Amino acid sequence: MLISDRSKEIIEYLMNANGPVTVSDLAKELQVTERTIYRQMSEVSNIIESFGLTLDHSSGKGMMIFGSLYNIKRLSSAFEEVKTEQNYSARERVDMIILILLNADDYVKTQSLAIDLNTSSQTVRNDFSSVKEKIHTHNVKFETKKSEGVRLTGKEIPKRHLFVNILLQNISPDNFFDWLKDEKYKQNPFIFLLDKFRCEKSLKILYHEIQPVIHRHHLNISDSELQEFLLLIAVFIKRHSYIGGLGEQADPLKLNINVPDTESDFQEDILSILDKKFDIILYKNEKSYFRWMLSLYVGRTHYQLNHPASALQILDNISRLIGEIETKLHFPFSKDKNLAENLMLHVNMALERIQNGISVSNPMLEEVYQSNPKLYEIVKQSFLDIFDSVNVPEDEIGYIVIYFIASIDYLSQKSISVLVVCSSGIGSSKMLRSRLEREFTEIDVKKIISLHKLHDENLDNYDFIISTVPLDLDEDKYLCVSPLLNEKEKQETRKRLKNLNKKGDYYE
Repeated sequence: MLISDRSKEIIEYLMNANGPVTVSDLAKELQVTERTIYRQMSEVSNIIESFGLTLDHSSGKGMMIFGSLYNIKRLSSAFEEVKTEQNYSARERVDMIILILLNADDYVKTQSLAIDLNTSSQTVRNDFSSVKEKIHTHNVKFETKKSEGVRLTGKEIPKRHLFVNILLQNISPDNFFDWLKDEKYKQNPFIFLLDKFRCEKSLKILYHEIQPVIHRHHLNISDSELQEFLLLIAVFIKRHSYIGGLGEQADPLKLNINVPDTESDFQEDILSILDKKFDIILYKNEKSYFRWMLSLYVGRTHYQLNHPASALQILDNISRLIGEIETKLHFPFSKDKNLAENLMLHVNMALERIQNGISVSNPMLEEVYQSNPKLYEIVKQSFLDIFDSVNVPEDEIGYIVIYFIASIDYLSQKSISVLVVCSSGIGSSKMLRSRLEREFTEIDVKKIISLHKLHDENLDNYDFIISTVPLDLDEDKYLCVSPLLNEKEKQETRKRLKNLNKKGDYYE
């Protein structure tokens, strides 16, 4: 039997559901539009009926599969062997083409790409213009050669960072870690590619070896940062033999910044893992880049740049930025004592990444803009005016705006002790915190932690837990929401807090 991958996902979700499922539920779970679900339902119904089952809509609450247990088991068993036909979106195809070409290093024939993506050679050729457009900002070039195929060329560092960046855009942290932990995870073509590229084994070893090191050194790394770090190290391992083949005189990992040659216990622990688990001793021309990778996440405060004047200049610019936006919006941002420090840390990291060809994606960009268009435009223009020597991408601007939204919420002001679990990074965490404390005056967010640190936390210290990712906890112990806290989530939060309050959980 040959069915589309999306129909298979829909049917599996319906079979595993505990009750009626709406089109809205399916769209949210599969991260597609409701229109996409409606288009798929004809095929879904035909497949279900071919097994003597019925897709019932009569309850008015959603859809359910009805029929004998025997037929349901037949359908479930058939899916274990079914051959699925992948339905990639245009964006997914473009990203997968880039990853395949980056992994290959050499020319790849268009027909081979078409076979990998289960599409026509003409469709792949049509995608090449989008490939060129996407890689242009990463200092990577697209080349074609008659009878040979196509390839991507450029310096080693931009190619590595483009590879990691595309994976980060297409694999959510929670799904990534479920996969690494060999737990049930949502099928993802980009995870499949990691397996095909022979990265799965090294990533799983790294995850299990690096986790204890992070805990031992009490490092504050978010889930998204840990995901990025693991992918960077995995690519470092994969490309080690390539660097060795170039000889000690070649320097393909040359950085535009000077990284101090300072050793740390964390660095030594990572080197030990590379040696014992992967039989890797760093080549001379890898050492500077290796130290730089570690410095992105640990081992220093981000105020410590290469030249003291640079740090002072950034701090001065941040002060100007806050003052200018305060004047334009007539809002006392300067009273938020944490705003300057938080912006200093973020902007320093952002400038360093931009300088070295790493670009971040901001999945909340449109929502951030819609939440306060006036603030967005003022922050954007002021930031670009003050940091006029740097080409700052729109996605990064969105993260800067989040800090000002959080500051407005904080200054506009708390007593139920709440733990926030968030895997999206410090910006979205602060936004969720400020939204919660603004909407619910009784809430006091005591701490924000990443998902991978949850098992280290004493949950008895908190009255309630609010998370942006599903947790392995009883439903009455926590609530899962989005970082922007939509209206439906606000109502559910209010309901849960009210019920807990009635039980006397918060007040005597």
